Amino acid sequence: MKYILTSIIALLLAPPDALHADDFVAKKPNVLFVVFDDLNNRLGCYGDPIAKSPNLDRLAARGTVFTRAYCQQPICGPSRASFMSGRRPDSLGITSMTKYLYDLHPDAVTIPQWFKQHGYTAMSIGKVLGGYGDPEHFKKLSVWDRRTGGKTKDEFAMPGGAHLPPNLAKDPLCENRDVPDEACFDTVSANLAITELRALAKKPQPFFLALGLFKPHTPYKVPKRYWDLYRREDIPAIDPAARPSNAPEIAFHANHEILGEPNNRRTLDDEAQREIRHGYYAAMSFADAQFGRVLDALDELKLSDNTIVVIIGDNGFHLGEHDTWGKMTLFGWDARVPLIISAPGIGKGGAKTSAISELIDIFPTLTDLSGLPSPPQLDGTSLVPVLKDATAKVKTAALTQHPRPALYWGGGPQALPQVMGYALKTDRWSYHEWRDFKTGHIVGQELYDQQTDPLETVNQAGTVDSAEVIPALAEQLDALVN
Repeated sequence: MKYILTSIIALLLAPPDALHADDFVAKKPNVLFVVFDDLNNRLGCYGDPIAKSPNLDRLAARGTVFTRAYCQQPICGPSRASFMSGRRPDSLGITSMTKYLYDLHPDAVTIPQWFKQHGYTAMSIGKVLGGYGDPEHFKKLSVWDRRTGGKTKDEFAMPGGAHLPPNLAKDPLCENRDVPDEACFDTVSANLAITELRALAKKPQPFFLALGLFKPHTPYKVPKRYWDLYRREDIPAIDPAARPSNAPEIAFHANHEILGEPNNRRTLDDEAQREIRHGYYAAMSFADAQFGRVLDALDELKLSDNTIVVIIGDNGFHLGEHDTWGKMTLFGWDARVPLIISAPGIGKGGAKTSAISELIDIFPTLTDLSGLPSPPQLDGTSLVPVLKDATAKVKTAALTQHPRPALYWGGGPQALPQVMGYALKTDRWSYHEWRDFKTGHIVGQELYDQQTDPLETVNQAGTVDSAEVIPALAEQLDALVN
């Protein structure tokens, strides 16, 4: 609504000879929604001293950085089903990679579908929603006007079929080759996004363009020039390397994304750990560069003044912290994610807020900013008050969950977890409950003081002091779970 009023006021104040018939068509804001895979808060705009993320930093200077944003589940499929529909994983019944949104909810309404129903051209490029289940469900729903994508595998493909240069990396999860960006999956996606932006700029209707970038997801296959942005010796040591004291065993998992399956499990020596961490930074900078090219196109096409830009990571990622590699824990490294929103004319550029936020808040925030109604049954809350005033708060807690066993695909679509873990994240506390899935009985408990122990190194559950804190937190958690 603010965009429409601003346009009308500008027209009324404009000189008579500056007015044209087309100017009287009030335009809704466009939306560019970019999802990074496994991107945690190792970014310059989040205070990482060695991160090379100039383009995400550039967007941060235009918009608002949410420093306390949380995903609803630290794994891609359930997280994406959640934020794309604006509903929690338990509301959807999707907490594993073997269950899909449209299989369980054929009438589900996702963000692009809602925008399309309200006059937008909606489009998706790359990995945005994730798995779709039955292809026929996707076709029938016509979630967006077009779903384009490049290569389907994260492998280098040299332009013109040229010979692939040698791999300078040693770890099997890493590839450091002197190849052009065009040899990479995400570059193809970014190219498509730029092509579509050029076409969309010529159309009268507003657009919703979703772009999914696969990096910095494993494997760390990116061109040599991104590895060269970092010196191995400058990458900080793992901190904290040890597990939190007094933490229950159920809080951890087998790290199989990095260490391999139990029957082929490996250990990481110091060299491998350093190379993997180096590879993550390189992959993050590569993804940042591809986003930067899309942001450049937005500026060149003079779309920036009327385009809301949102970037997120679908979940966080451990790189050895707490003796853990990968995602699927309730700790802050996995639960916290980057969230940057730039909404022209709203708030102050370069703002940072510690207001608690969740990825399910994106749906109502975008409808609010675009002057659209919100669909029923959304579990999130609009963050527009925080965009207008970085000191404002719209919620007191966020909820993140993940089951045990911590599996990607095992058990099939009918399998149920043995235990469900829930984490309540407040301004001060991170309170975790591990509940038997059948009985609801608590089989593990954690409490971390975010003010005195932001890295979550000491589990205070079971101490005398925690007895005064936990009951109120447990009640607050129950209200969100039930």
